Amino acid sequence: MRLIWRLIALLLYAGLAILLTWPLAAYVTAAVPGNAFDSWQNMWNMWWLRTALLEGINPYFTPMLYHPQGTSLLLQTLNPINFLISFPISFFFGLTVAYNFVILLNLTLSGFLAYLLAEDVTGDRRAALIGGVVFATSGYLLAQVLGGHTHMTAAWPLPLAVLMLRYAYRRPSLVMIVLAGAALALNMLADWQYFLFALIWAGWYALWMLFAPGTSQMQAQSRASGVMGRISAILPLVGAVVVALVLTSPLIIATARIAAVTPTAATEGGPDFRREQSVDLADLVIPSQIHPIWGTFAEQAQAYKANTHIQNKTAYLGVIALLLALLGLRGRESLFWLVSMVLFIVLALGPVLQVAGWQSGIPLPATLLFELPLVGIFRYPIRFMVLAVLALAMLAAYGTLWLLTGRHGATTANSEPRKAQRRAGIAAWILIPALIVLLVIDNLTVPFPIVGIYIPSIYHELAADPDDFALLEAPFYYTTSPFYMLYQIIHEKPLVGGYTSRRMPYTILEELPLIRMFAYAEPAPDIIAQDMPTIAASLFDYFDIRYVMIHSAGGALQFTPMQEVAQAAAGGAEPRREGATFVASDARSASGLLRPLTLGDQEPAGAVLTYRVVPPSDPLPFLGIGEGWEAPEEDGTQIVRTMQADAATIVIYSAKPRQVTLTLTVTVPAAESLQVATGATTLTTIPLEAGRQTVQVPLDLEAGKTEVVLRSATSGTLQAEEVDLMFRSTP
Repeated sequence: MRLIWRLIALLLYAGLAILLTWPLAAYVTAAVPGNAFDSWQNMWNMWWLRTALLEGINPYFTPMLYHPQGTSLLLQTLNPINFLISFPISFFFGLTVAYNFVILLNLTLSGFLAYLLAEDVTGDRRAALIGGVVFATSGYLLAQVLGGHTHMTAAWPLPLAVLMLRYAYRRPSLVMIVLAGAALALNMLADWQYFLFALIWAGWYALWMLFAPGTSQMQAQSRASGVMGRISAILPLVGAVVVALVLTSPLIIATARIAAVTPTAATEGGPDFRREQSVDLADLVIPSQIHPIWGTFAEQAQAYKANTHIQNKTAYLGVIALLLALLGLRGRESLFWLVSMVLFIVLALGPVLQVAGWQSGIPLPATLLFELPLVGIFRYPIRFMVLAVLALAMLAAYGTLWLLTGRHGATTANSEPRKAQRRAGIAAWILIPALIVLLVIDNLTVPFPIVGIYIPSIYHELAADPDDFALLEAPFYYTTSPFYMLYQIIHEKPLVGGYTSRRMPYTILEELPLIRMFAYAEPAPDIIAQDMPTIAASLFDYFDIRYVMIHSAGGALQFTPMQEVAQAAAGGAEPRREGATFVASDARSASGLLRPLTLGDQEPAGAVLTYRVVPPSDPLPFLGIGEGWEAPEEDGTQIVRTMQADAATIVIYSAKPRQVTLTLTVTVPAAESLQVATGATTLTTIPLEAGRQTVQVPLDLEAGKTEVVLRSATSGTLQAEEVDLMFRSTP
């Protein structure tokens, strides 16, 4: 009987996943759900993990992005768990089918694991069905599907971890402790944030079992044996956490190291970023904006978050779920779940209390949480709602149990008197389907936004080229960046830049104004005086960049200097023009979503100009800005940089040995000397007079990168401008 019930539950949640994402199931080979943004990044994750597996290389570092240095993926939403469960699908049917399979399976398993947890909590399979429905159809999970967040839709390891912790507490054994620890660690394969949530839950559960009243026999025995008895009772929970930390310690240590040099939420998104991505108290009662009936009302009601993506502002608890939860509060055993729900809602509220856009200024506990080591890289407090909704699902299961039997606690249908069983069975046939329908209507998302996959033909042609080379897609720091990840799945060539969960440190971007111009499709004024069109072919060829692709995104095609540089690198040849991106859903508003019941024809709405770089016969050395300088500033008609301390670096790239003269104009407030060195070798010391002057330094360059270190006798006063190279001869 248990197996039949579980099969029924699994089929129910699979059906709900298909229903709530319809018409996705009709287009599993041609489209993906959501707003066509992070979807491509997460599809790229699956491609990269498959590539790393087949080639036997480290999956947490890729040479395919941030060319030529590559980049760590420890802070990327890599979600290996989605790759693992979809690898056979990917291998036989392709990445698009695998991606959609992951979405549907995650929703299904989230409901099913919540069902198993609710069955353990209430002891009633019928009530447990409703608990699983509440979790699987929650606005939070469906909003993560909209955002293309496959790592966030993989929420099912959370109820699995909670369930295993309950087993470890009630039936302590070494095997059960290890299994509970493994269940906690499994969340790391979904997302490190979910692993953090699982650890917080384990700590919270241990505290509750240590101090809070309860009715279980074990709790009663532990209270009777005093403080030591209570402590011994929670040791299995502590042991499970230790096991989880041991299993994940290599990733935790490596992630902590990379996090130390990576922008935090404050530095990357601004000081108010976490507050903006937190739950407003009103969000809890405002339906999802992708609801077909009251989505527009929800958009108007959430006008105070007009610039926030839907997946980062949907925290709707649901009218039906809340009503069931209220009924579920009739028993003492439900108190833990009520307090849990409130606790995680408070954490989801972020650093300060907000009410319908009003900023109260009242600090909340999450402020302290974000000060902890490693937790500081956590950016989206709203994601704590996943645990709040899980607790709500358990309360709803309790409420359903009360409607069915008028009882609470660990009861089963088999333990009821025969007449009561018959009445409960009849009631269940009516009540359970009715509650499921009401819950689905409350969180309805049909038709779900879907976006077709469009790949320009140029990328298929590049895929057929067996040579190794890189592409520069520009602008690569713009909203079209995820599309470049989608295209890379086809052509499989390294990219300059890349769309990653954190913008990683990038040497050539920081050093070379020409690369910065292509990154942002805007001027990159700096002290380098070299003519960009003149050095473009040499620069691109040095880094094995064979193609420069300029996209129309953000008006980039109206920024003519970028096209002039690309055309110069192509030897003056005209570019190939082709349709590229298309109008995707606007995930900030309900009215901006594409909501057809059929995919239809999606015409390309953007263009890409493709330039093939012509390698120069005599490549020129080119300059970059090394470490030790302040940001460039305007000083009248000039751009200047000031030394941060007493030393700064100019870098020179050269494809072959050259004899050059480095020239730079400097300004100092008083007479001093300027020491010029390469590595540990001092080349010359130049006396400087007070004021502005030009200095020249002859250099014999070797092939590769040369760092020229300038040392000033006075810290932080030397200003430089118009740094250039004169070419003397070629050895």
